[in-house]
Amino acid sequence: MAIFRTMKAIIGILAILALAATLSYAAQERKATEGVYTTAQSDRGAQVVEDFGCRNCHGGELEGGPEEEPPLVGQEFLTLWGGRKLDELAEKITMMPANAEPGYQVKPASAADAVAYLLRANGYPVGAAELPADPKALRLIELNLP
Repeated sequence: MAIFRTMKAIIGILAILALAATLSYAAQERKATEGVYTTAQSDRGAQVVEDFGCRNCHGGELEGGPEEEPPLVGQEFLTLWGGRKLDELAEKITMMPANAEPGYQVKPASAADAVAYLLRANGYPVGAAELPADPKALRLIELNLP
Protein backbone atom coordinates (compact mmCIF):
# COMPACT_ATOMS: atom_id res chain seq x y z
CA MET A 1 0.00 0.00 0.00
CA ALA A 2 2.87 2.39 0.79
CA ILE A 3 4.38 1.74 -2.61
CA PHE A 4 1.15 2.87 -4.28
CA ARG A 5 1.14 6.11 -2.27
CA THR A 6 4.76 6.70 -3.24
CA MET A 7 3.98 6.05 -6.90
CA LYS A 8 0.97 8.37 -6.75
CA ALA A 9 3.13 11.06 -5.19
CA ILE A 10 5.81 10.66 -7.85
CA ILE A 11 3.22 10.78 -10.65
CA GLY A 12 1.69 13.87 -9.06
CA ILE A 13 5.06 15.60 -8.87
CA LEU A 14 5.83 14.70 -12.49
CA ALA A 15 2.45 16.07 -13.58
CA ILE A 16 3.12 19.33 -11.74
CA LEU A 17 6.57 19.62 -13.32
CA ALA A 18 5.14 18.97 -16.80
CA LEU A 19 2.47 21.61 -16.25
CA ALA A 20 5.06 24.11 -15.02
CA ALA A 21 7.24 23.48 -18.07
CA THR A 22 4.24 23.96 -20.38
CA LEU A 23 3.23 27.20 -18.66
CA SER A 24 6.82 28.45 -18.78
CA TYR A 25 7.00 27.79 -22.54
CA ALA A 26 3.63 29.44 -23.13
CA ALA A 27 4.74 32.45 -21.09
CA GLN A 28 7.67 32.94 -23.46
CA GLU A 29 5.44 33.07 -26.53
CA ARG A 30 4.63 36.57 -27.72
CA LYS A 31 2.63 38.31 -30.38
CA ALA A 32 3.90 40.95 -32.80
CA THR A 33 1.26 43.38 -31.53
CA GLU A 34 3.11 43.45 -28.19
CA GLY A 35 5.99 45.48 -29.66
CA VAL A 36 8.83 43.09 -30.49
CA TYR A 37 11.32 45.36 -32.32
CA THR A 38 12.94 48.76 -31.87
CA THR A 39 12.91 51.84 -34.07
CA ALA A 40 16.67 51.55 -34.61
CA GLN A 41 16.29 47.94 -35.76
CA SER A 42 13.47 48.89 -38.10
CA ASP A 43 15.62 51.69 -39.54
CA ARG A 44 18.37 49.14 -40.22
CA GLY A 45 15.73 46.93 -41.84
CA ALA A 46 14.72 49.79 -44.15
CA GLN A 47 18.33 49.92 -45.28
CA VAL A 48 18.31 46.14 -45.90
CA VAL A 49 15.24 46.61 -48.11
CA GLU A 50 17.12 49.26 -50.09
CA ASP A 51 20.46 47.43 -50.21
CA PHE A 52 18.93 44.21 -51.53
CA GLY A 53 16.60 45.91 -53.99
CA CYS A 54 13.37 44.53 -52.53
CA ARG A 55 11.38 47.32 -54.20
CA ASN A 56 12.60 46.16 -57.61
CA CYS A 57 10.42 43.06 -57.32
CA HIS A 58 7.89 43.88 -54.59
CA GLY A 59 6.97 47.37 -55.87
CA GLY A 60 8.02 50.89 -54.98
CA GLU A 61 5.75 50.90 -51.92
CA LEU A 62 6.20 47.14 -51.34
CA GLU A 63 2.61 46.71 -52.54
CA GLY A 64 3.46 43.76 -54.78
CA GLY A 65 5.33 43.43 -58.02
CA PRO A 66 4.21 43.39 -61.64
CA GLU A 67 5.05 39.71 -62.09
CA GLU A 68 2.94 38.55 -59.18
CA GLU A 69 5.64 39.06 -56.56
CA PRO A 70 3.75 39.17 -53.26
CA PRO A 71 3.18 42.41 -51.38
CA LEU A 72 5.15 43.04 -48.21
CA VAL A 73 2.61 45.50 -46.81
CA GLY A 74 -1.14 45.61 -46.53
CA GLN A 75 -4.01 43.20 -46.12
CA GLU A 76 -2.79 40.57 -48.58
CA PHE A 77 0.56 40.35 -46.75
CA LEU A 78 -1.19 40.15 -43.38
CA THR A 79 -3.57 37.47 -44.64
CA LEU A 80 -0.69 35.41 -46.02
CA TRP A 81 1.55 35.71 -42.96
CA GLY A 82 -0.99 36.25 -40.18
CA GLY A 83 -0.96 33.52 -37.56
CA ARG A 84 2.49 32.31 -38.59
CA LYS A 85 5.67 32.61 -36.56
CA LEU A 86 8.31 35.20 -37.39
CA ASP A 87 10.99 32.56 -37.96
CA GLU A 88 9.17 31.58 -41.17
CA LEU A 89 9.19 35.14 -42.47
CA ALA A 90 12.85 35.67 -41.53
CA GLU A 91 13.81 32.39 -43.23
CA LYS A 92 11.97 33.44 -46.40
CA ILE A 93 13.84 36.74 -46.36
CA THR A 94 17.19 34.91 -46.15
CA MET A 95 16.32 33.37 -49.53
CA MET A 96 16.05 36.82 -51.12
CA PRO A 97 16.67 38.20 -53.58
CA ALA A 98 15.42 35.16 -55.42
CA ASN A 99 17.73 35.77 -58.39
CA ALA A 100 20.80 36.64 -56.31
CA GLU A 101 24.24 35.19 -56.83
CA PRO A 102 25.16 32.63 -54.16
CA GLY A 103 26.36 34.39 -51.02
CA TYR A 104 24.56 37.65 -51.84
CA GLN A 105 21.30 36.76 -50.11
CA VAL A 106 20.14 38.41 -46.89
CA LYS A 107 21.92 37.12 -43.78
CA PRO A 108 19.89 36.04 -40.70
CA ALA A 109 20.77 39.11 -38.60
CA SER A 110 19.77 41.38 -41.46
CA ALA A 111 16.62 39.32 -42.02
CA ALA A 112 15.53 40.06 -38.44
CA ASP A 113 16.07 43.76 -39.15
CA ALA A 114 14.02 43.46 -42.36
CA VAL A 115 11.24 41.74 -40.43
CA ALA A 116 11.30 44.66 -37.97
CA TYR A 117 10.93 47.07 -40.89
CA LEU A 118 8.01 45.07 -42.31
CA LEU A 119 6.34 45.04 -38.91
CA ARG A 120 6.63 48.82 -38.72
CA ALA A 121 5.43 49.24 -42.33
CA ASN A 122 2.37 47.16 -41.46
CA GLY A 123 1.50 49.17 -38.37
CA TYR A 124 2.87 47.00 -35.58
CA PRO A 125 3.98 48.91 -32.47
CA VAL A 126 7.60 49.52 -31.52
CA GLY A 127 8.89 47.77 -28.41
CA ALA A 128 11.77 48.16 -25.98
CA ALA A 129 13.94 45.28 -27.23
CA GLU A 130 15.21 44.25 -30.63
CA LEU A 131 13.78 41.32 -32.50
CA PRO A 132 16.25 38.44 -32.11
CA ALA A 133 17.96 36.91 -35.14
CA ASP A 134 17.88 33.42 -33.57
CA PRO A 135 15.24 31.28 -35.37
CA LYS A 136 14.34 29.51 -32.11
CA ALA A 137 13.50 32.84 -30.48
CA LEU A 138 11.62 34.04 -33.57
CA ARG A 139 9.59 30.83 -33.52
CA LEU A 140 8.03 32.05 -30.26
CA ILE A 141 6.65 35.24 -31.83
CA GLU A 142 3.41 35.10 -33.77
CA LEU A 143 2.58 37.55 -36.52
CA ASN A 144 -0.94 38.14 -35.27
CA LEU A 145 -3.18 40.65 -36.99
CA PRO A 146 -2.85 44.25 -35.76
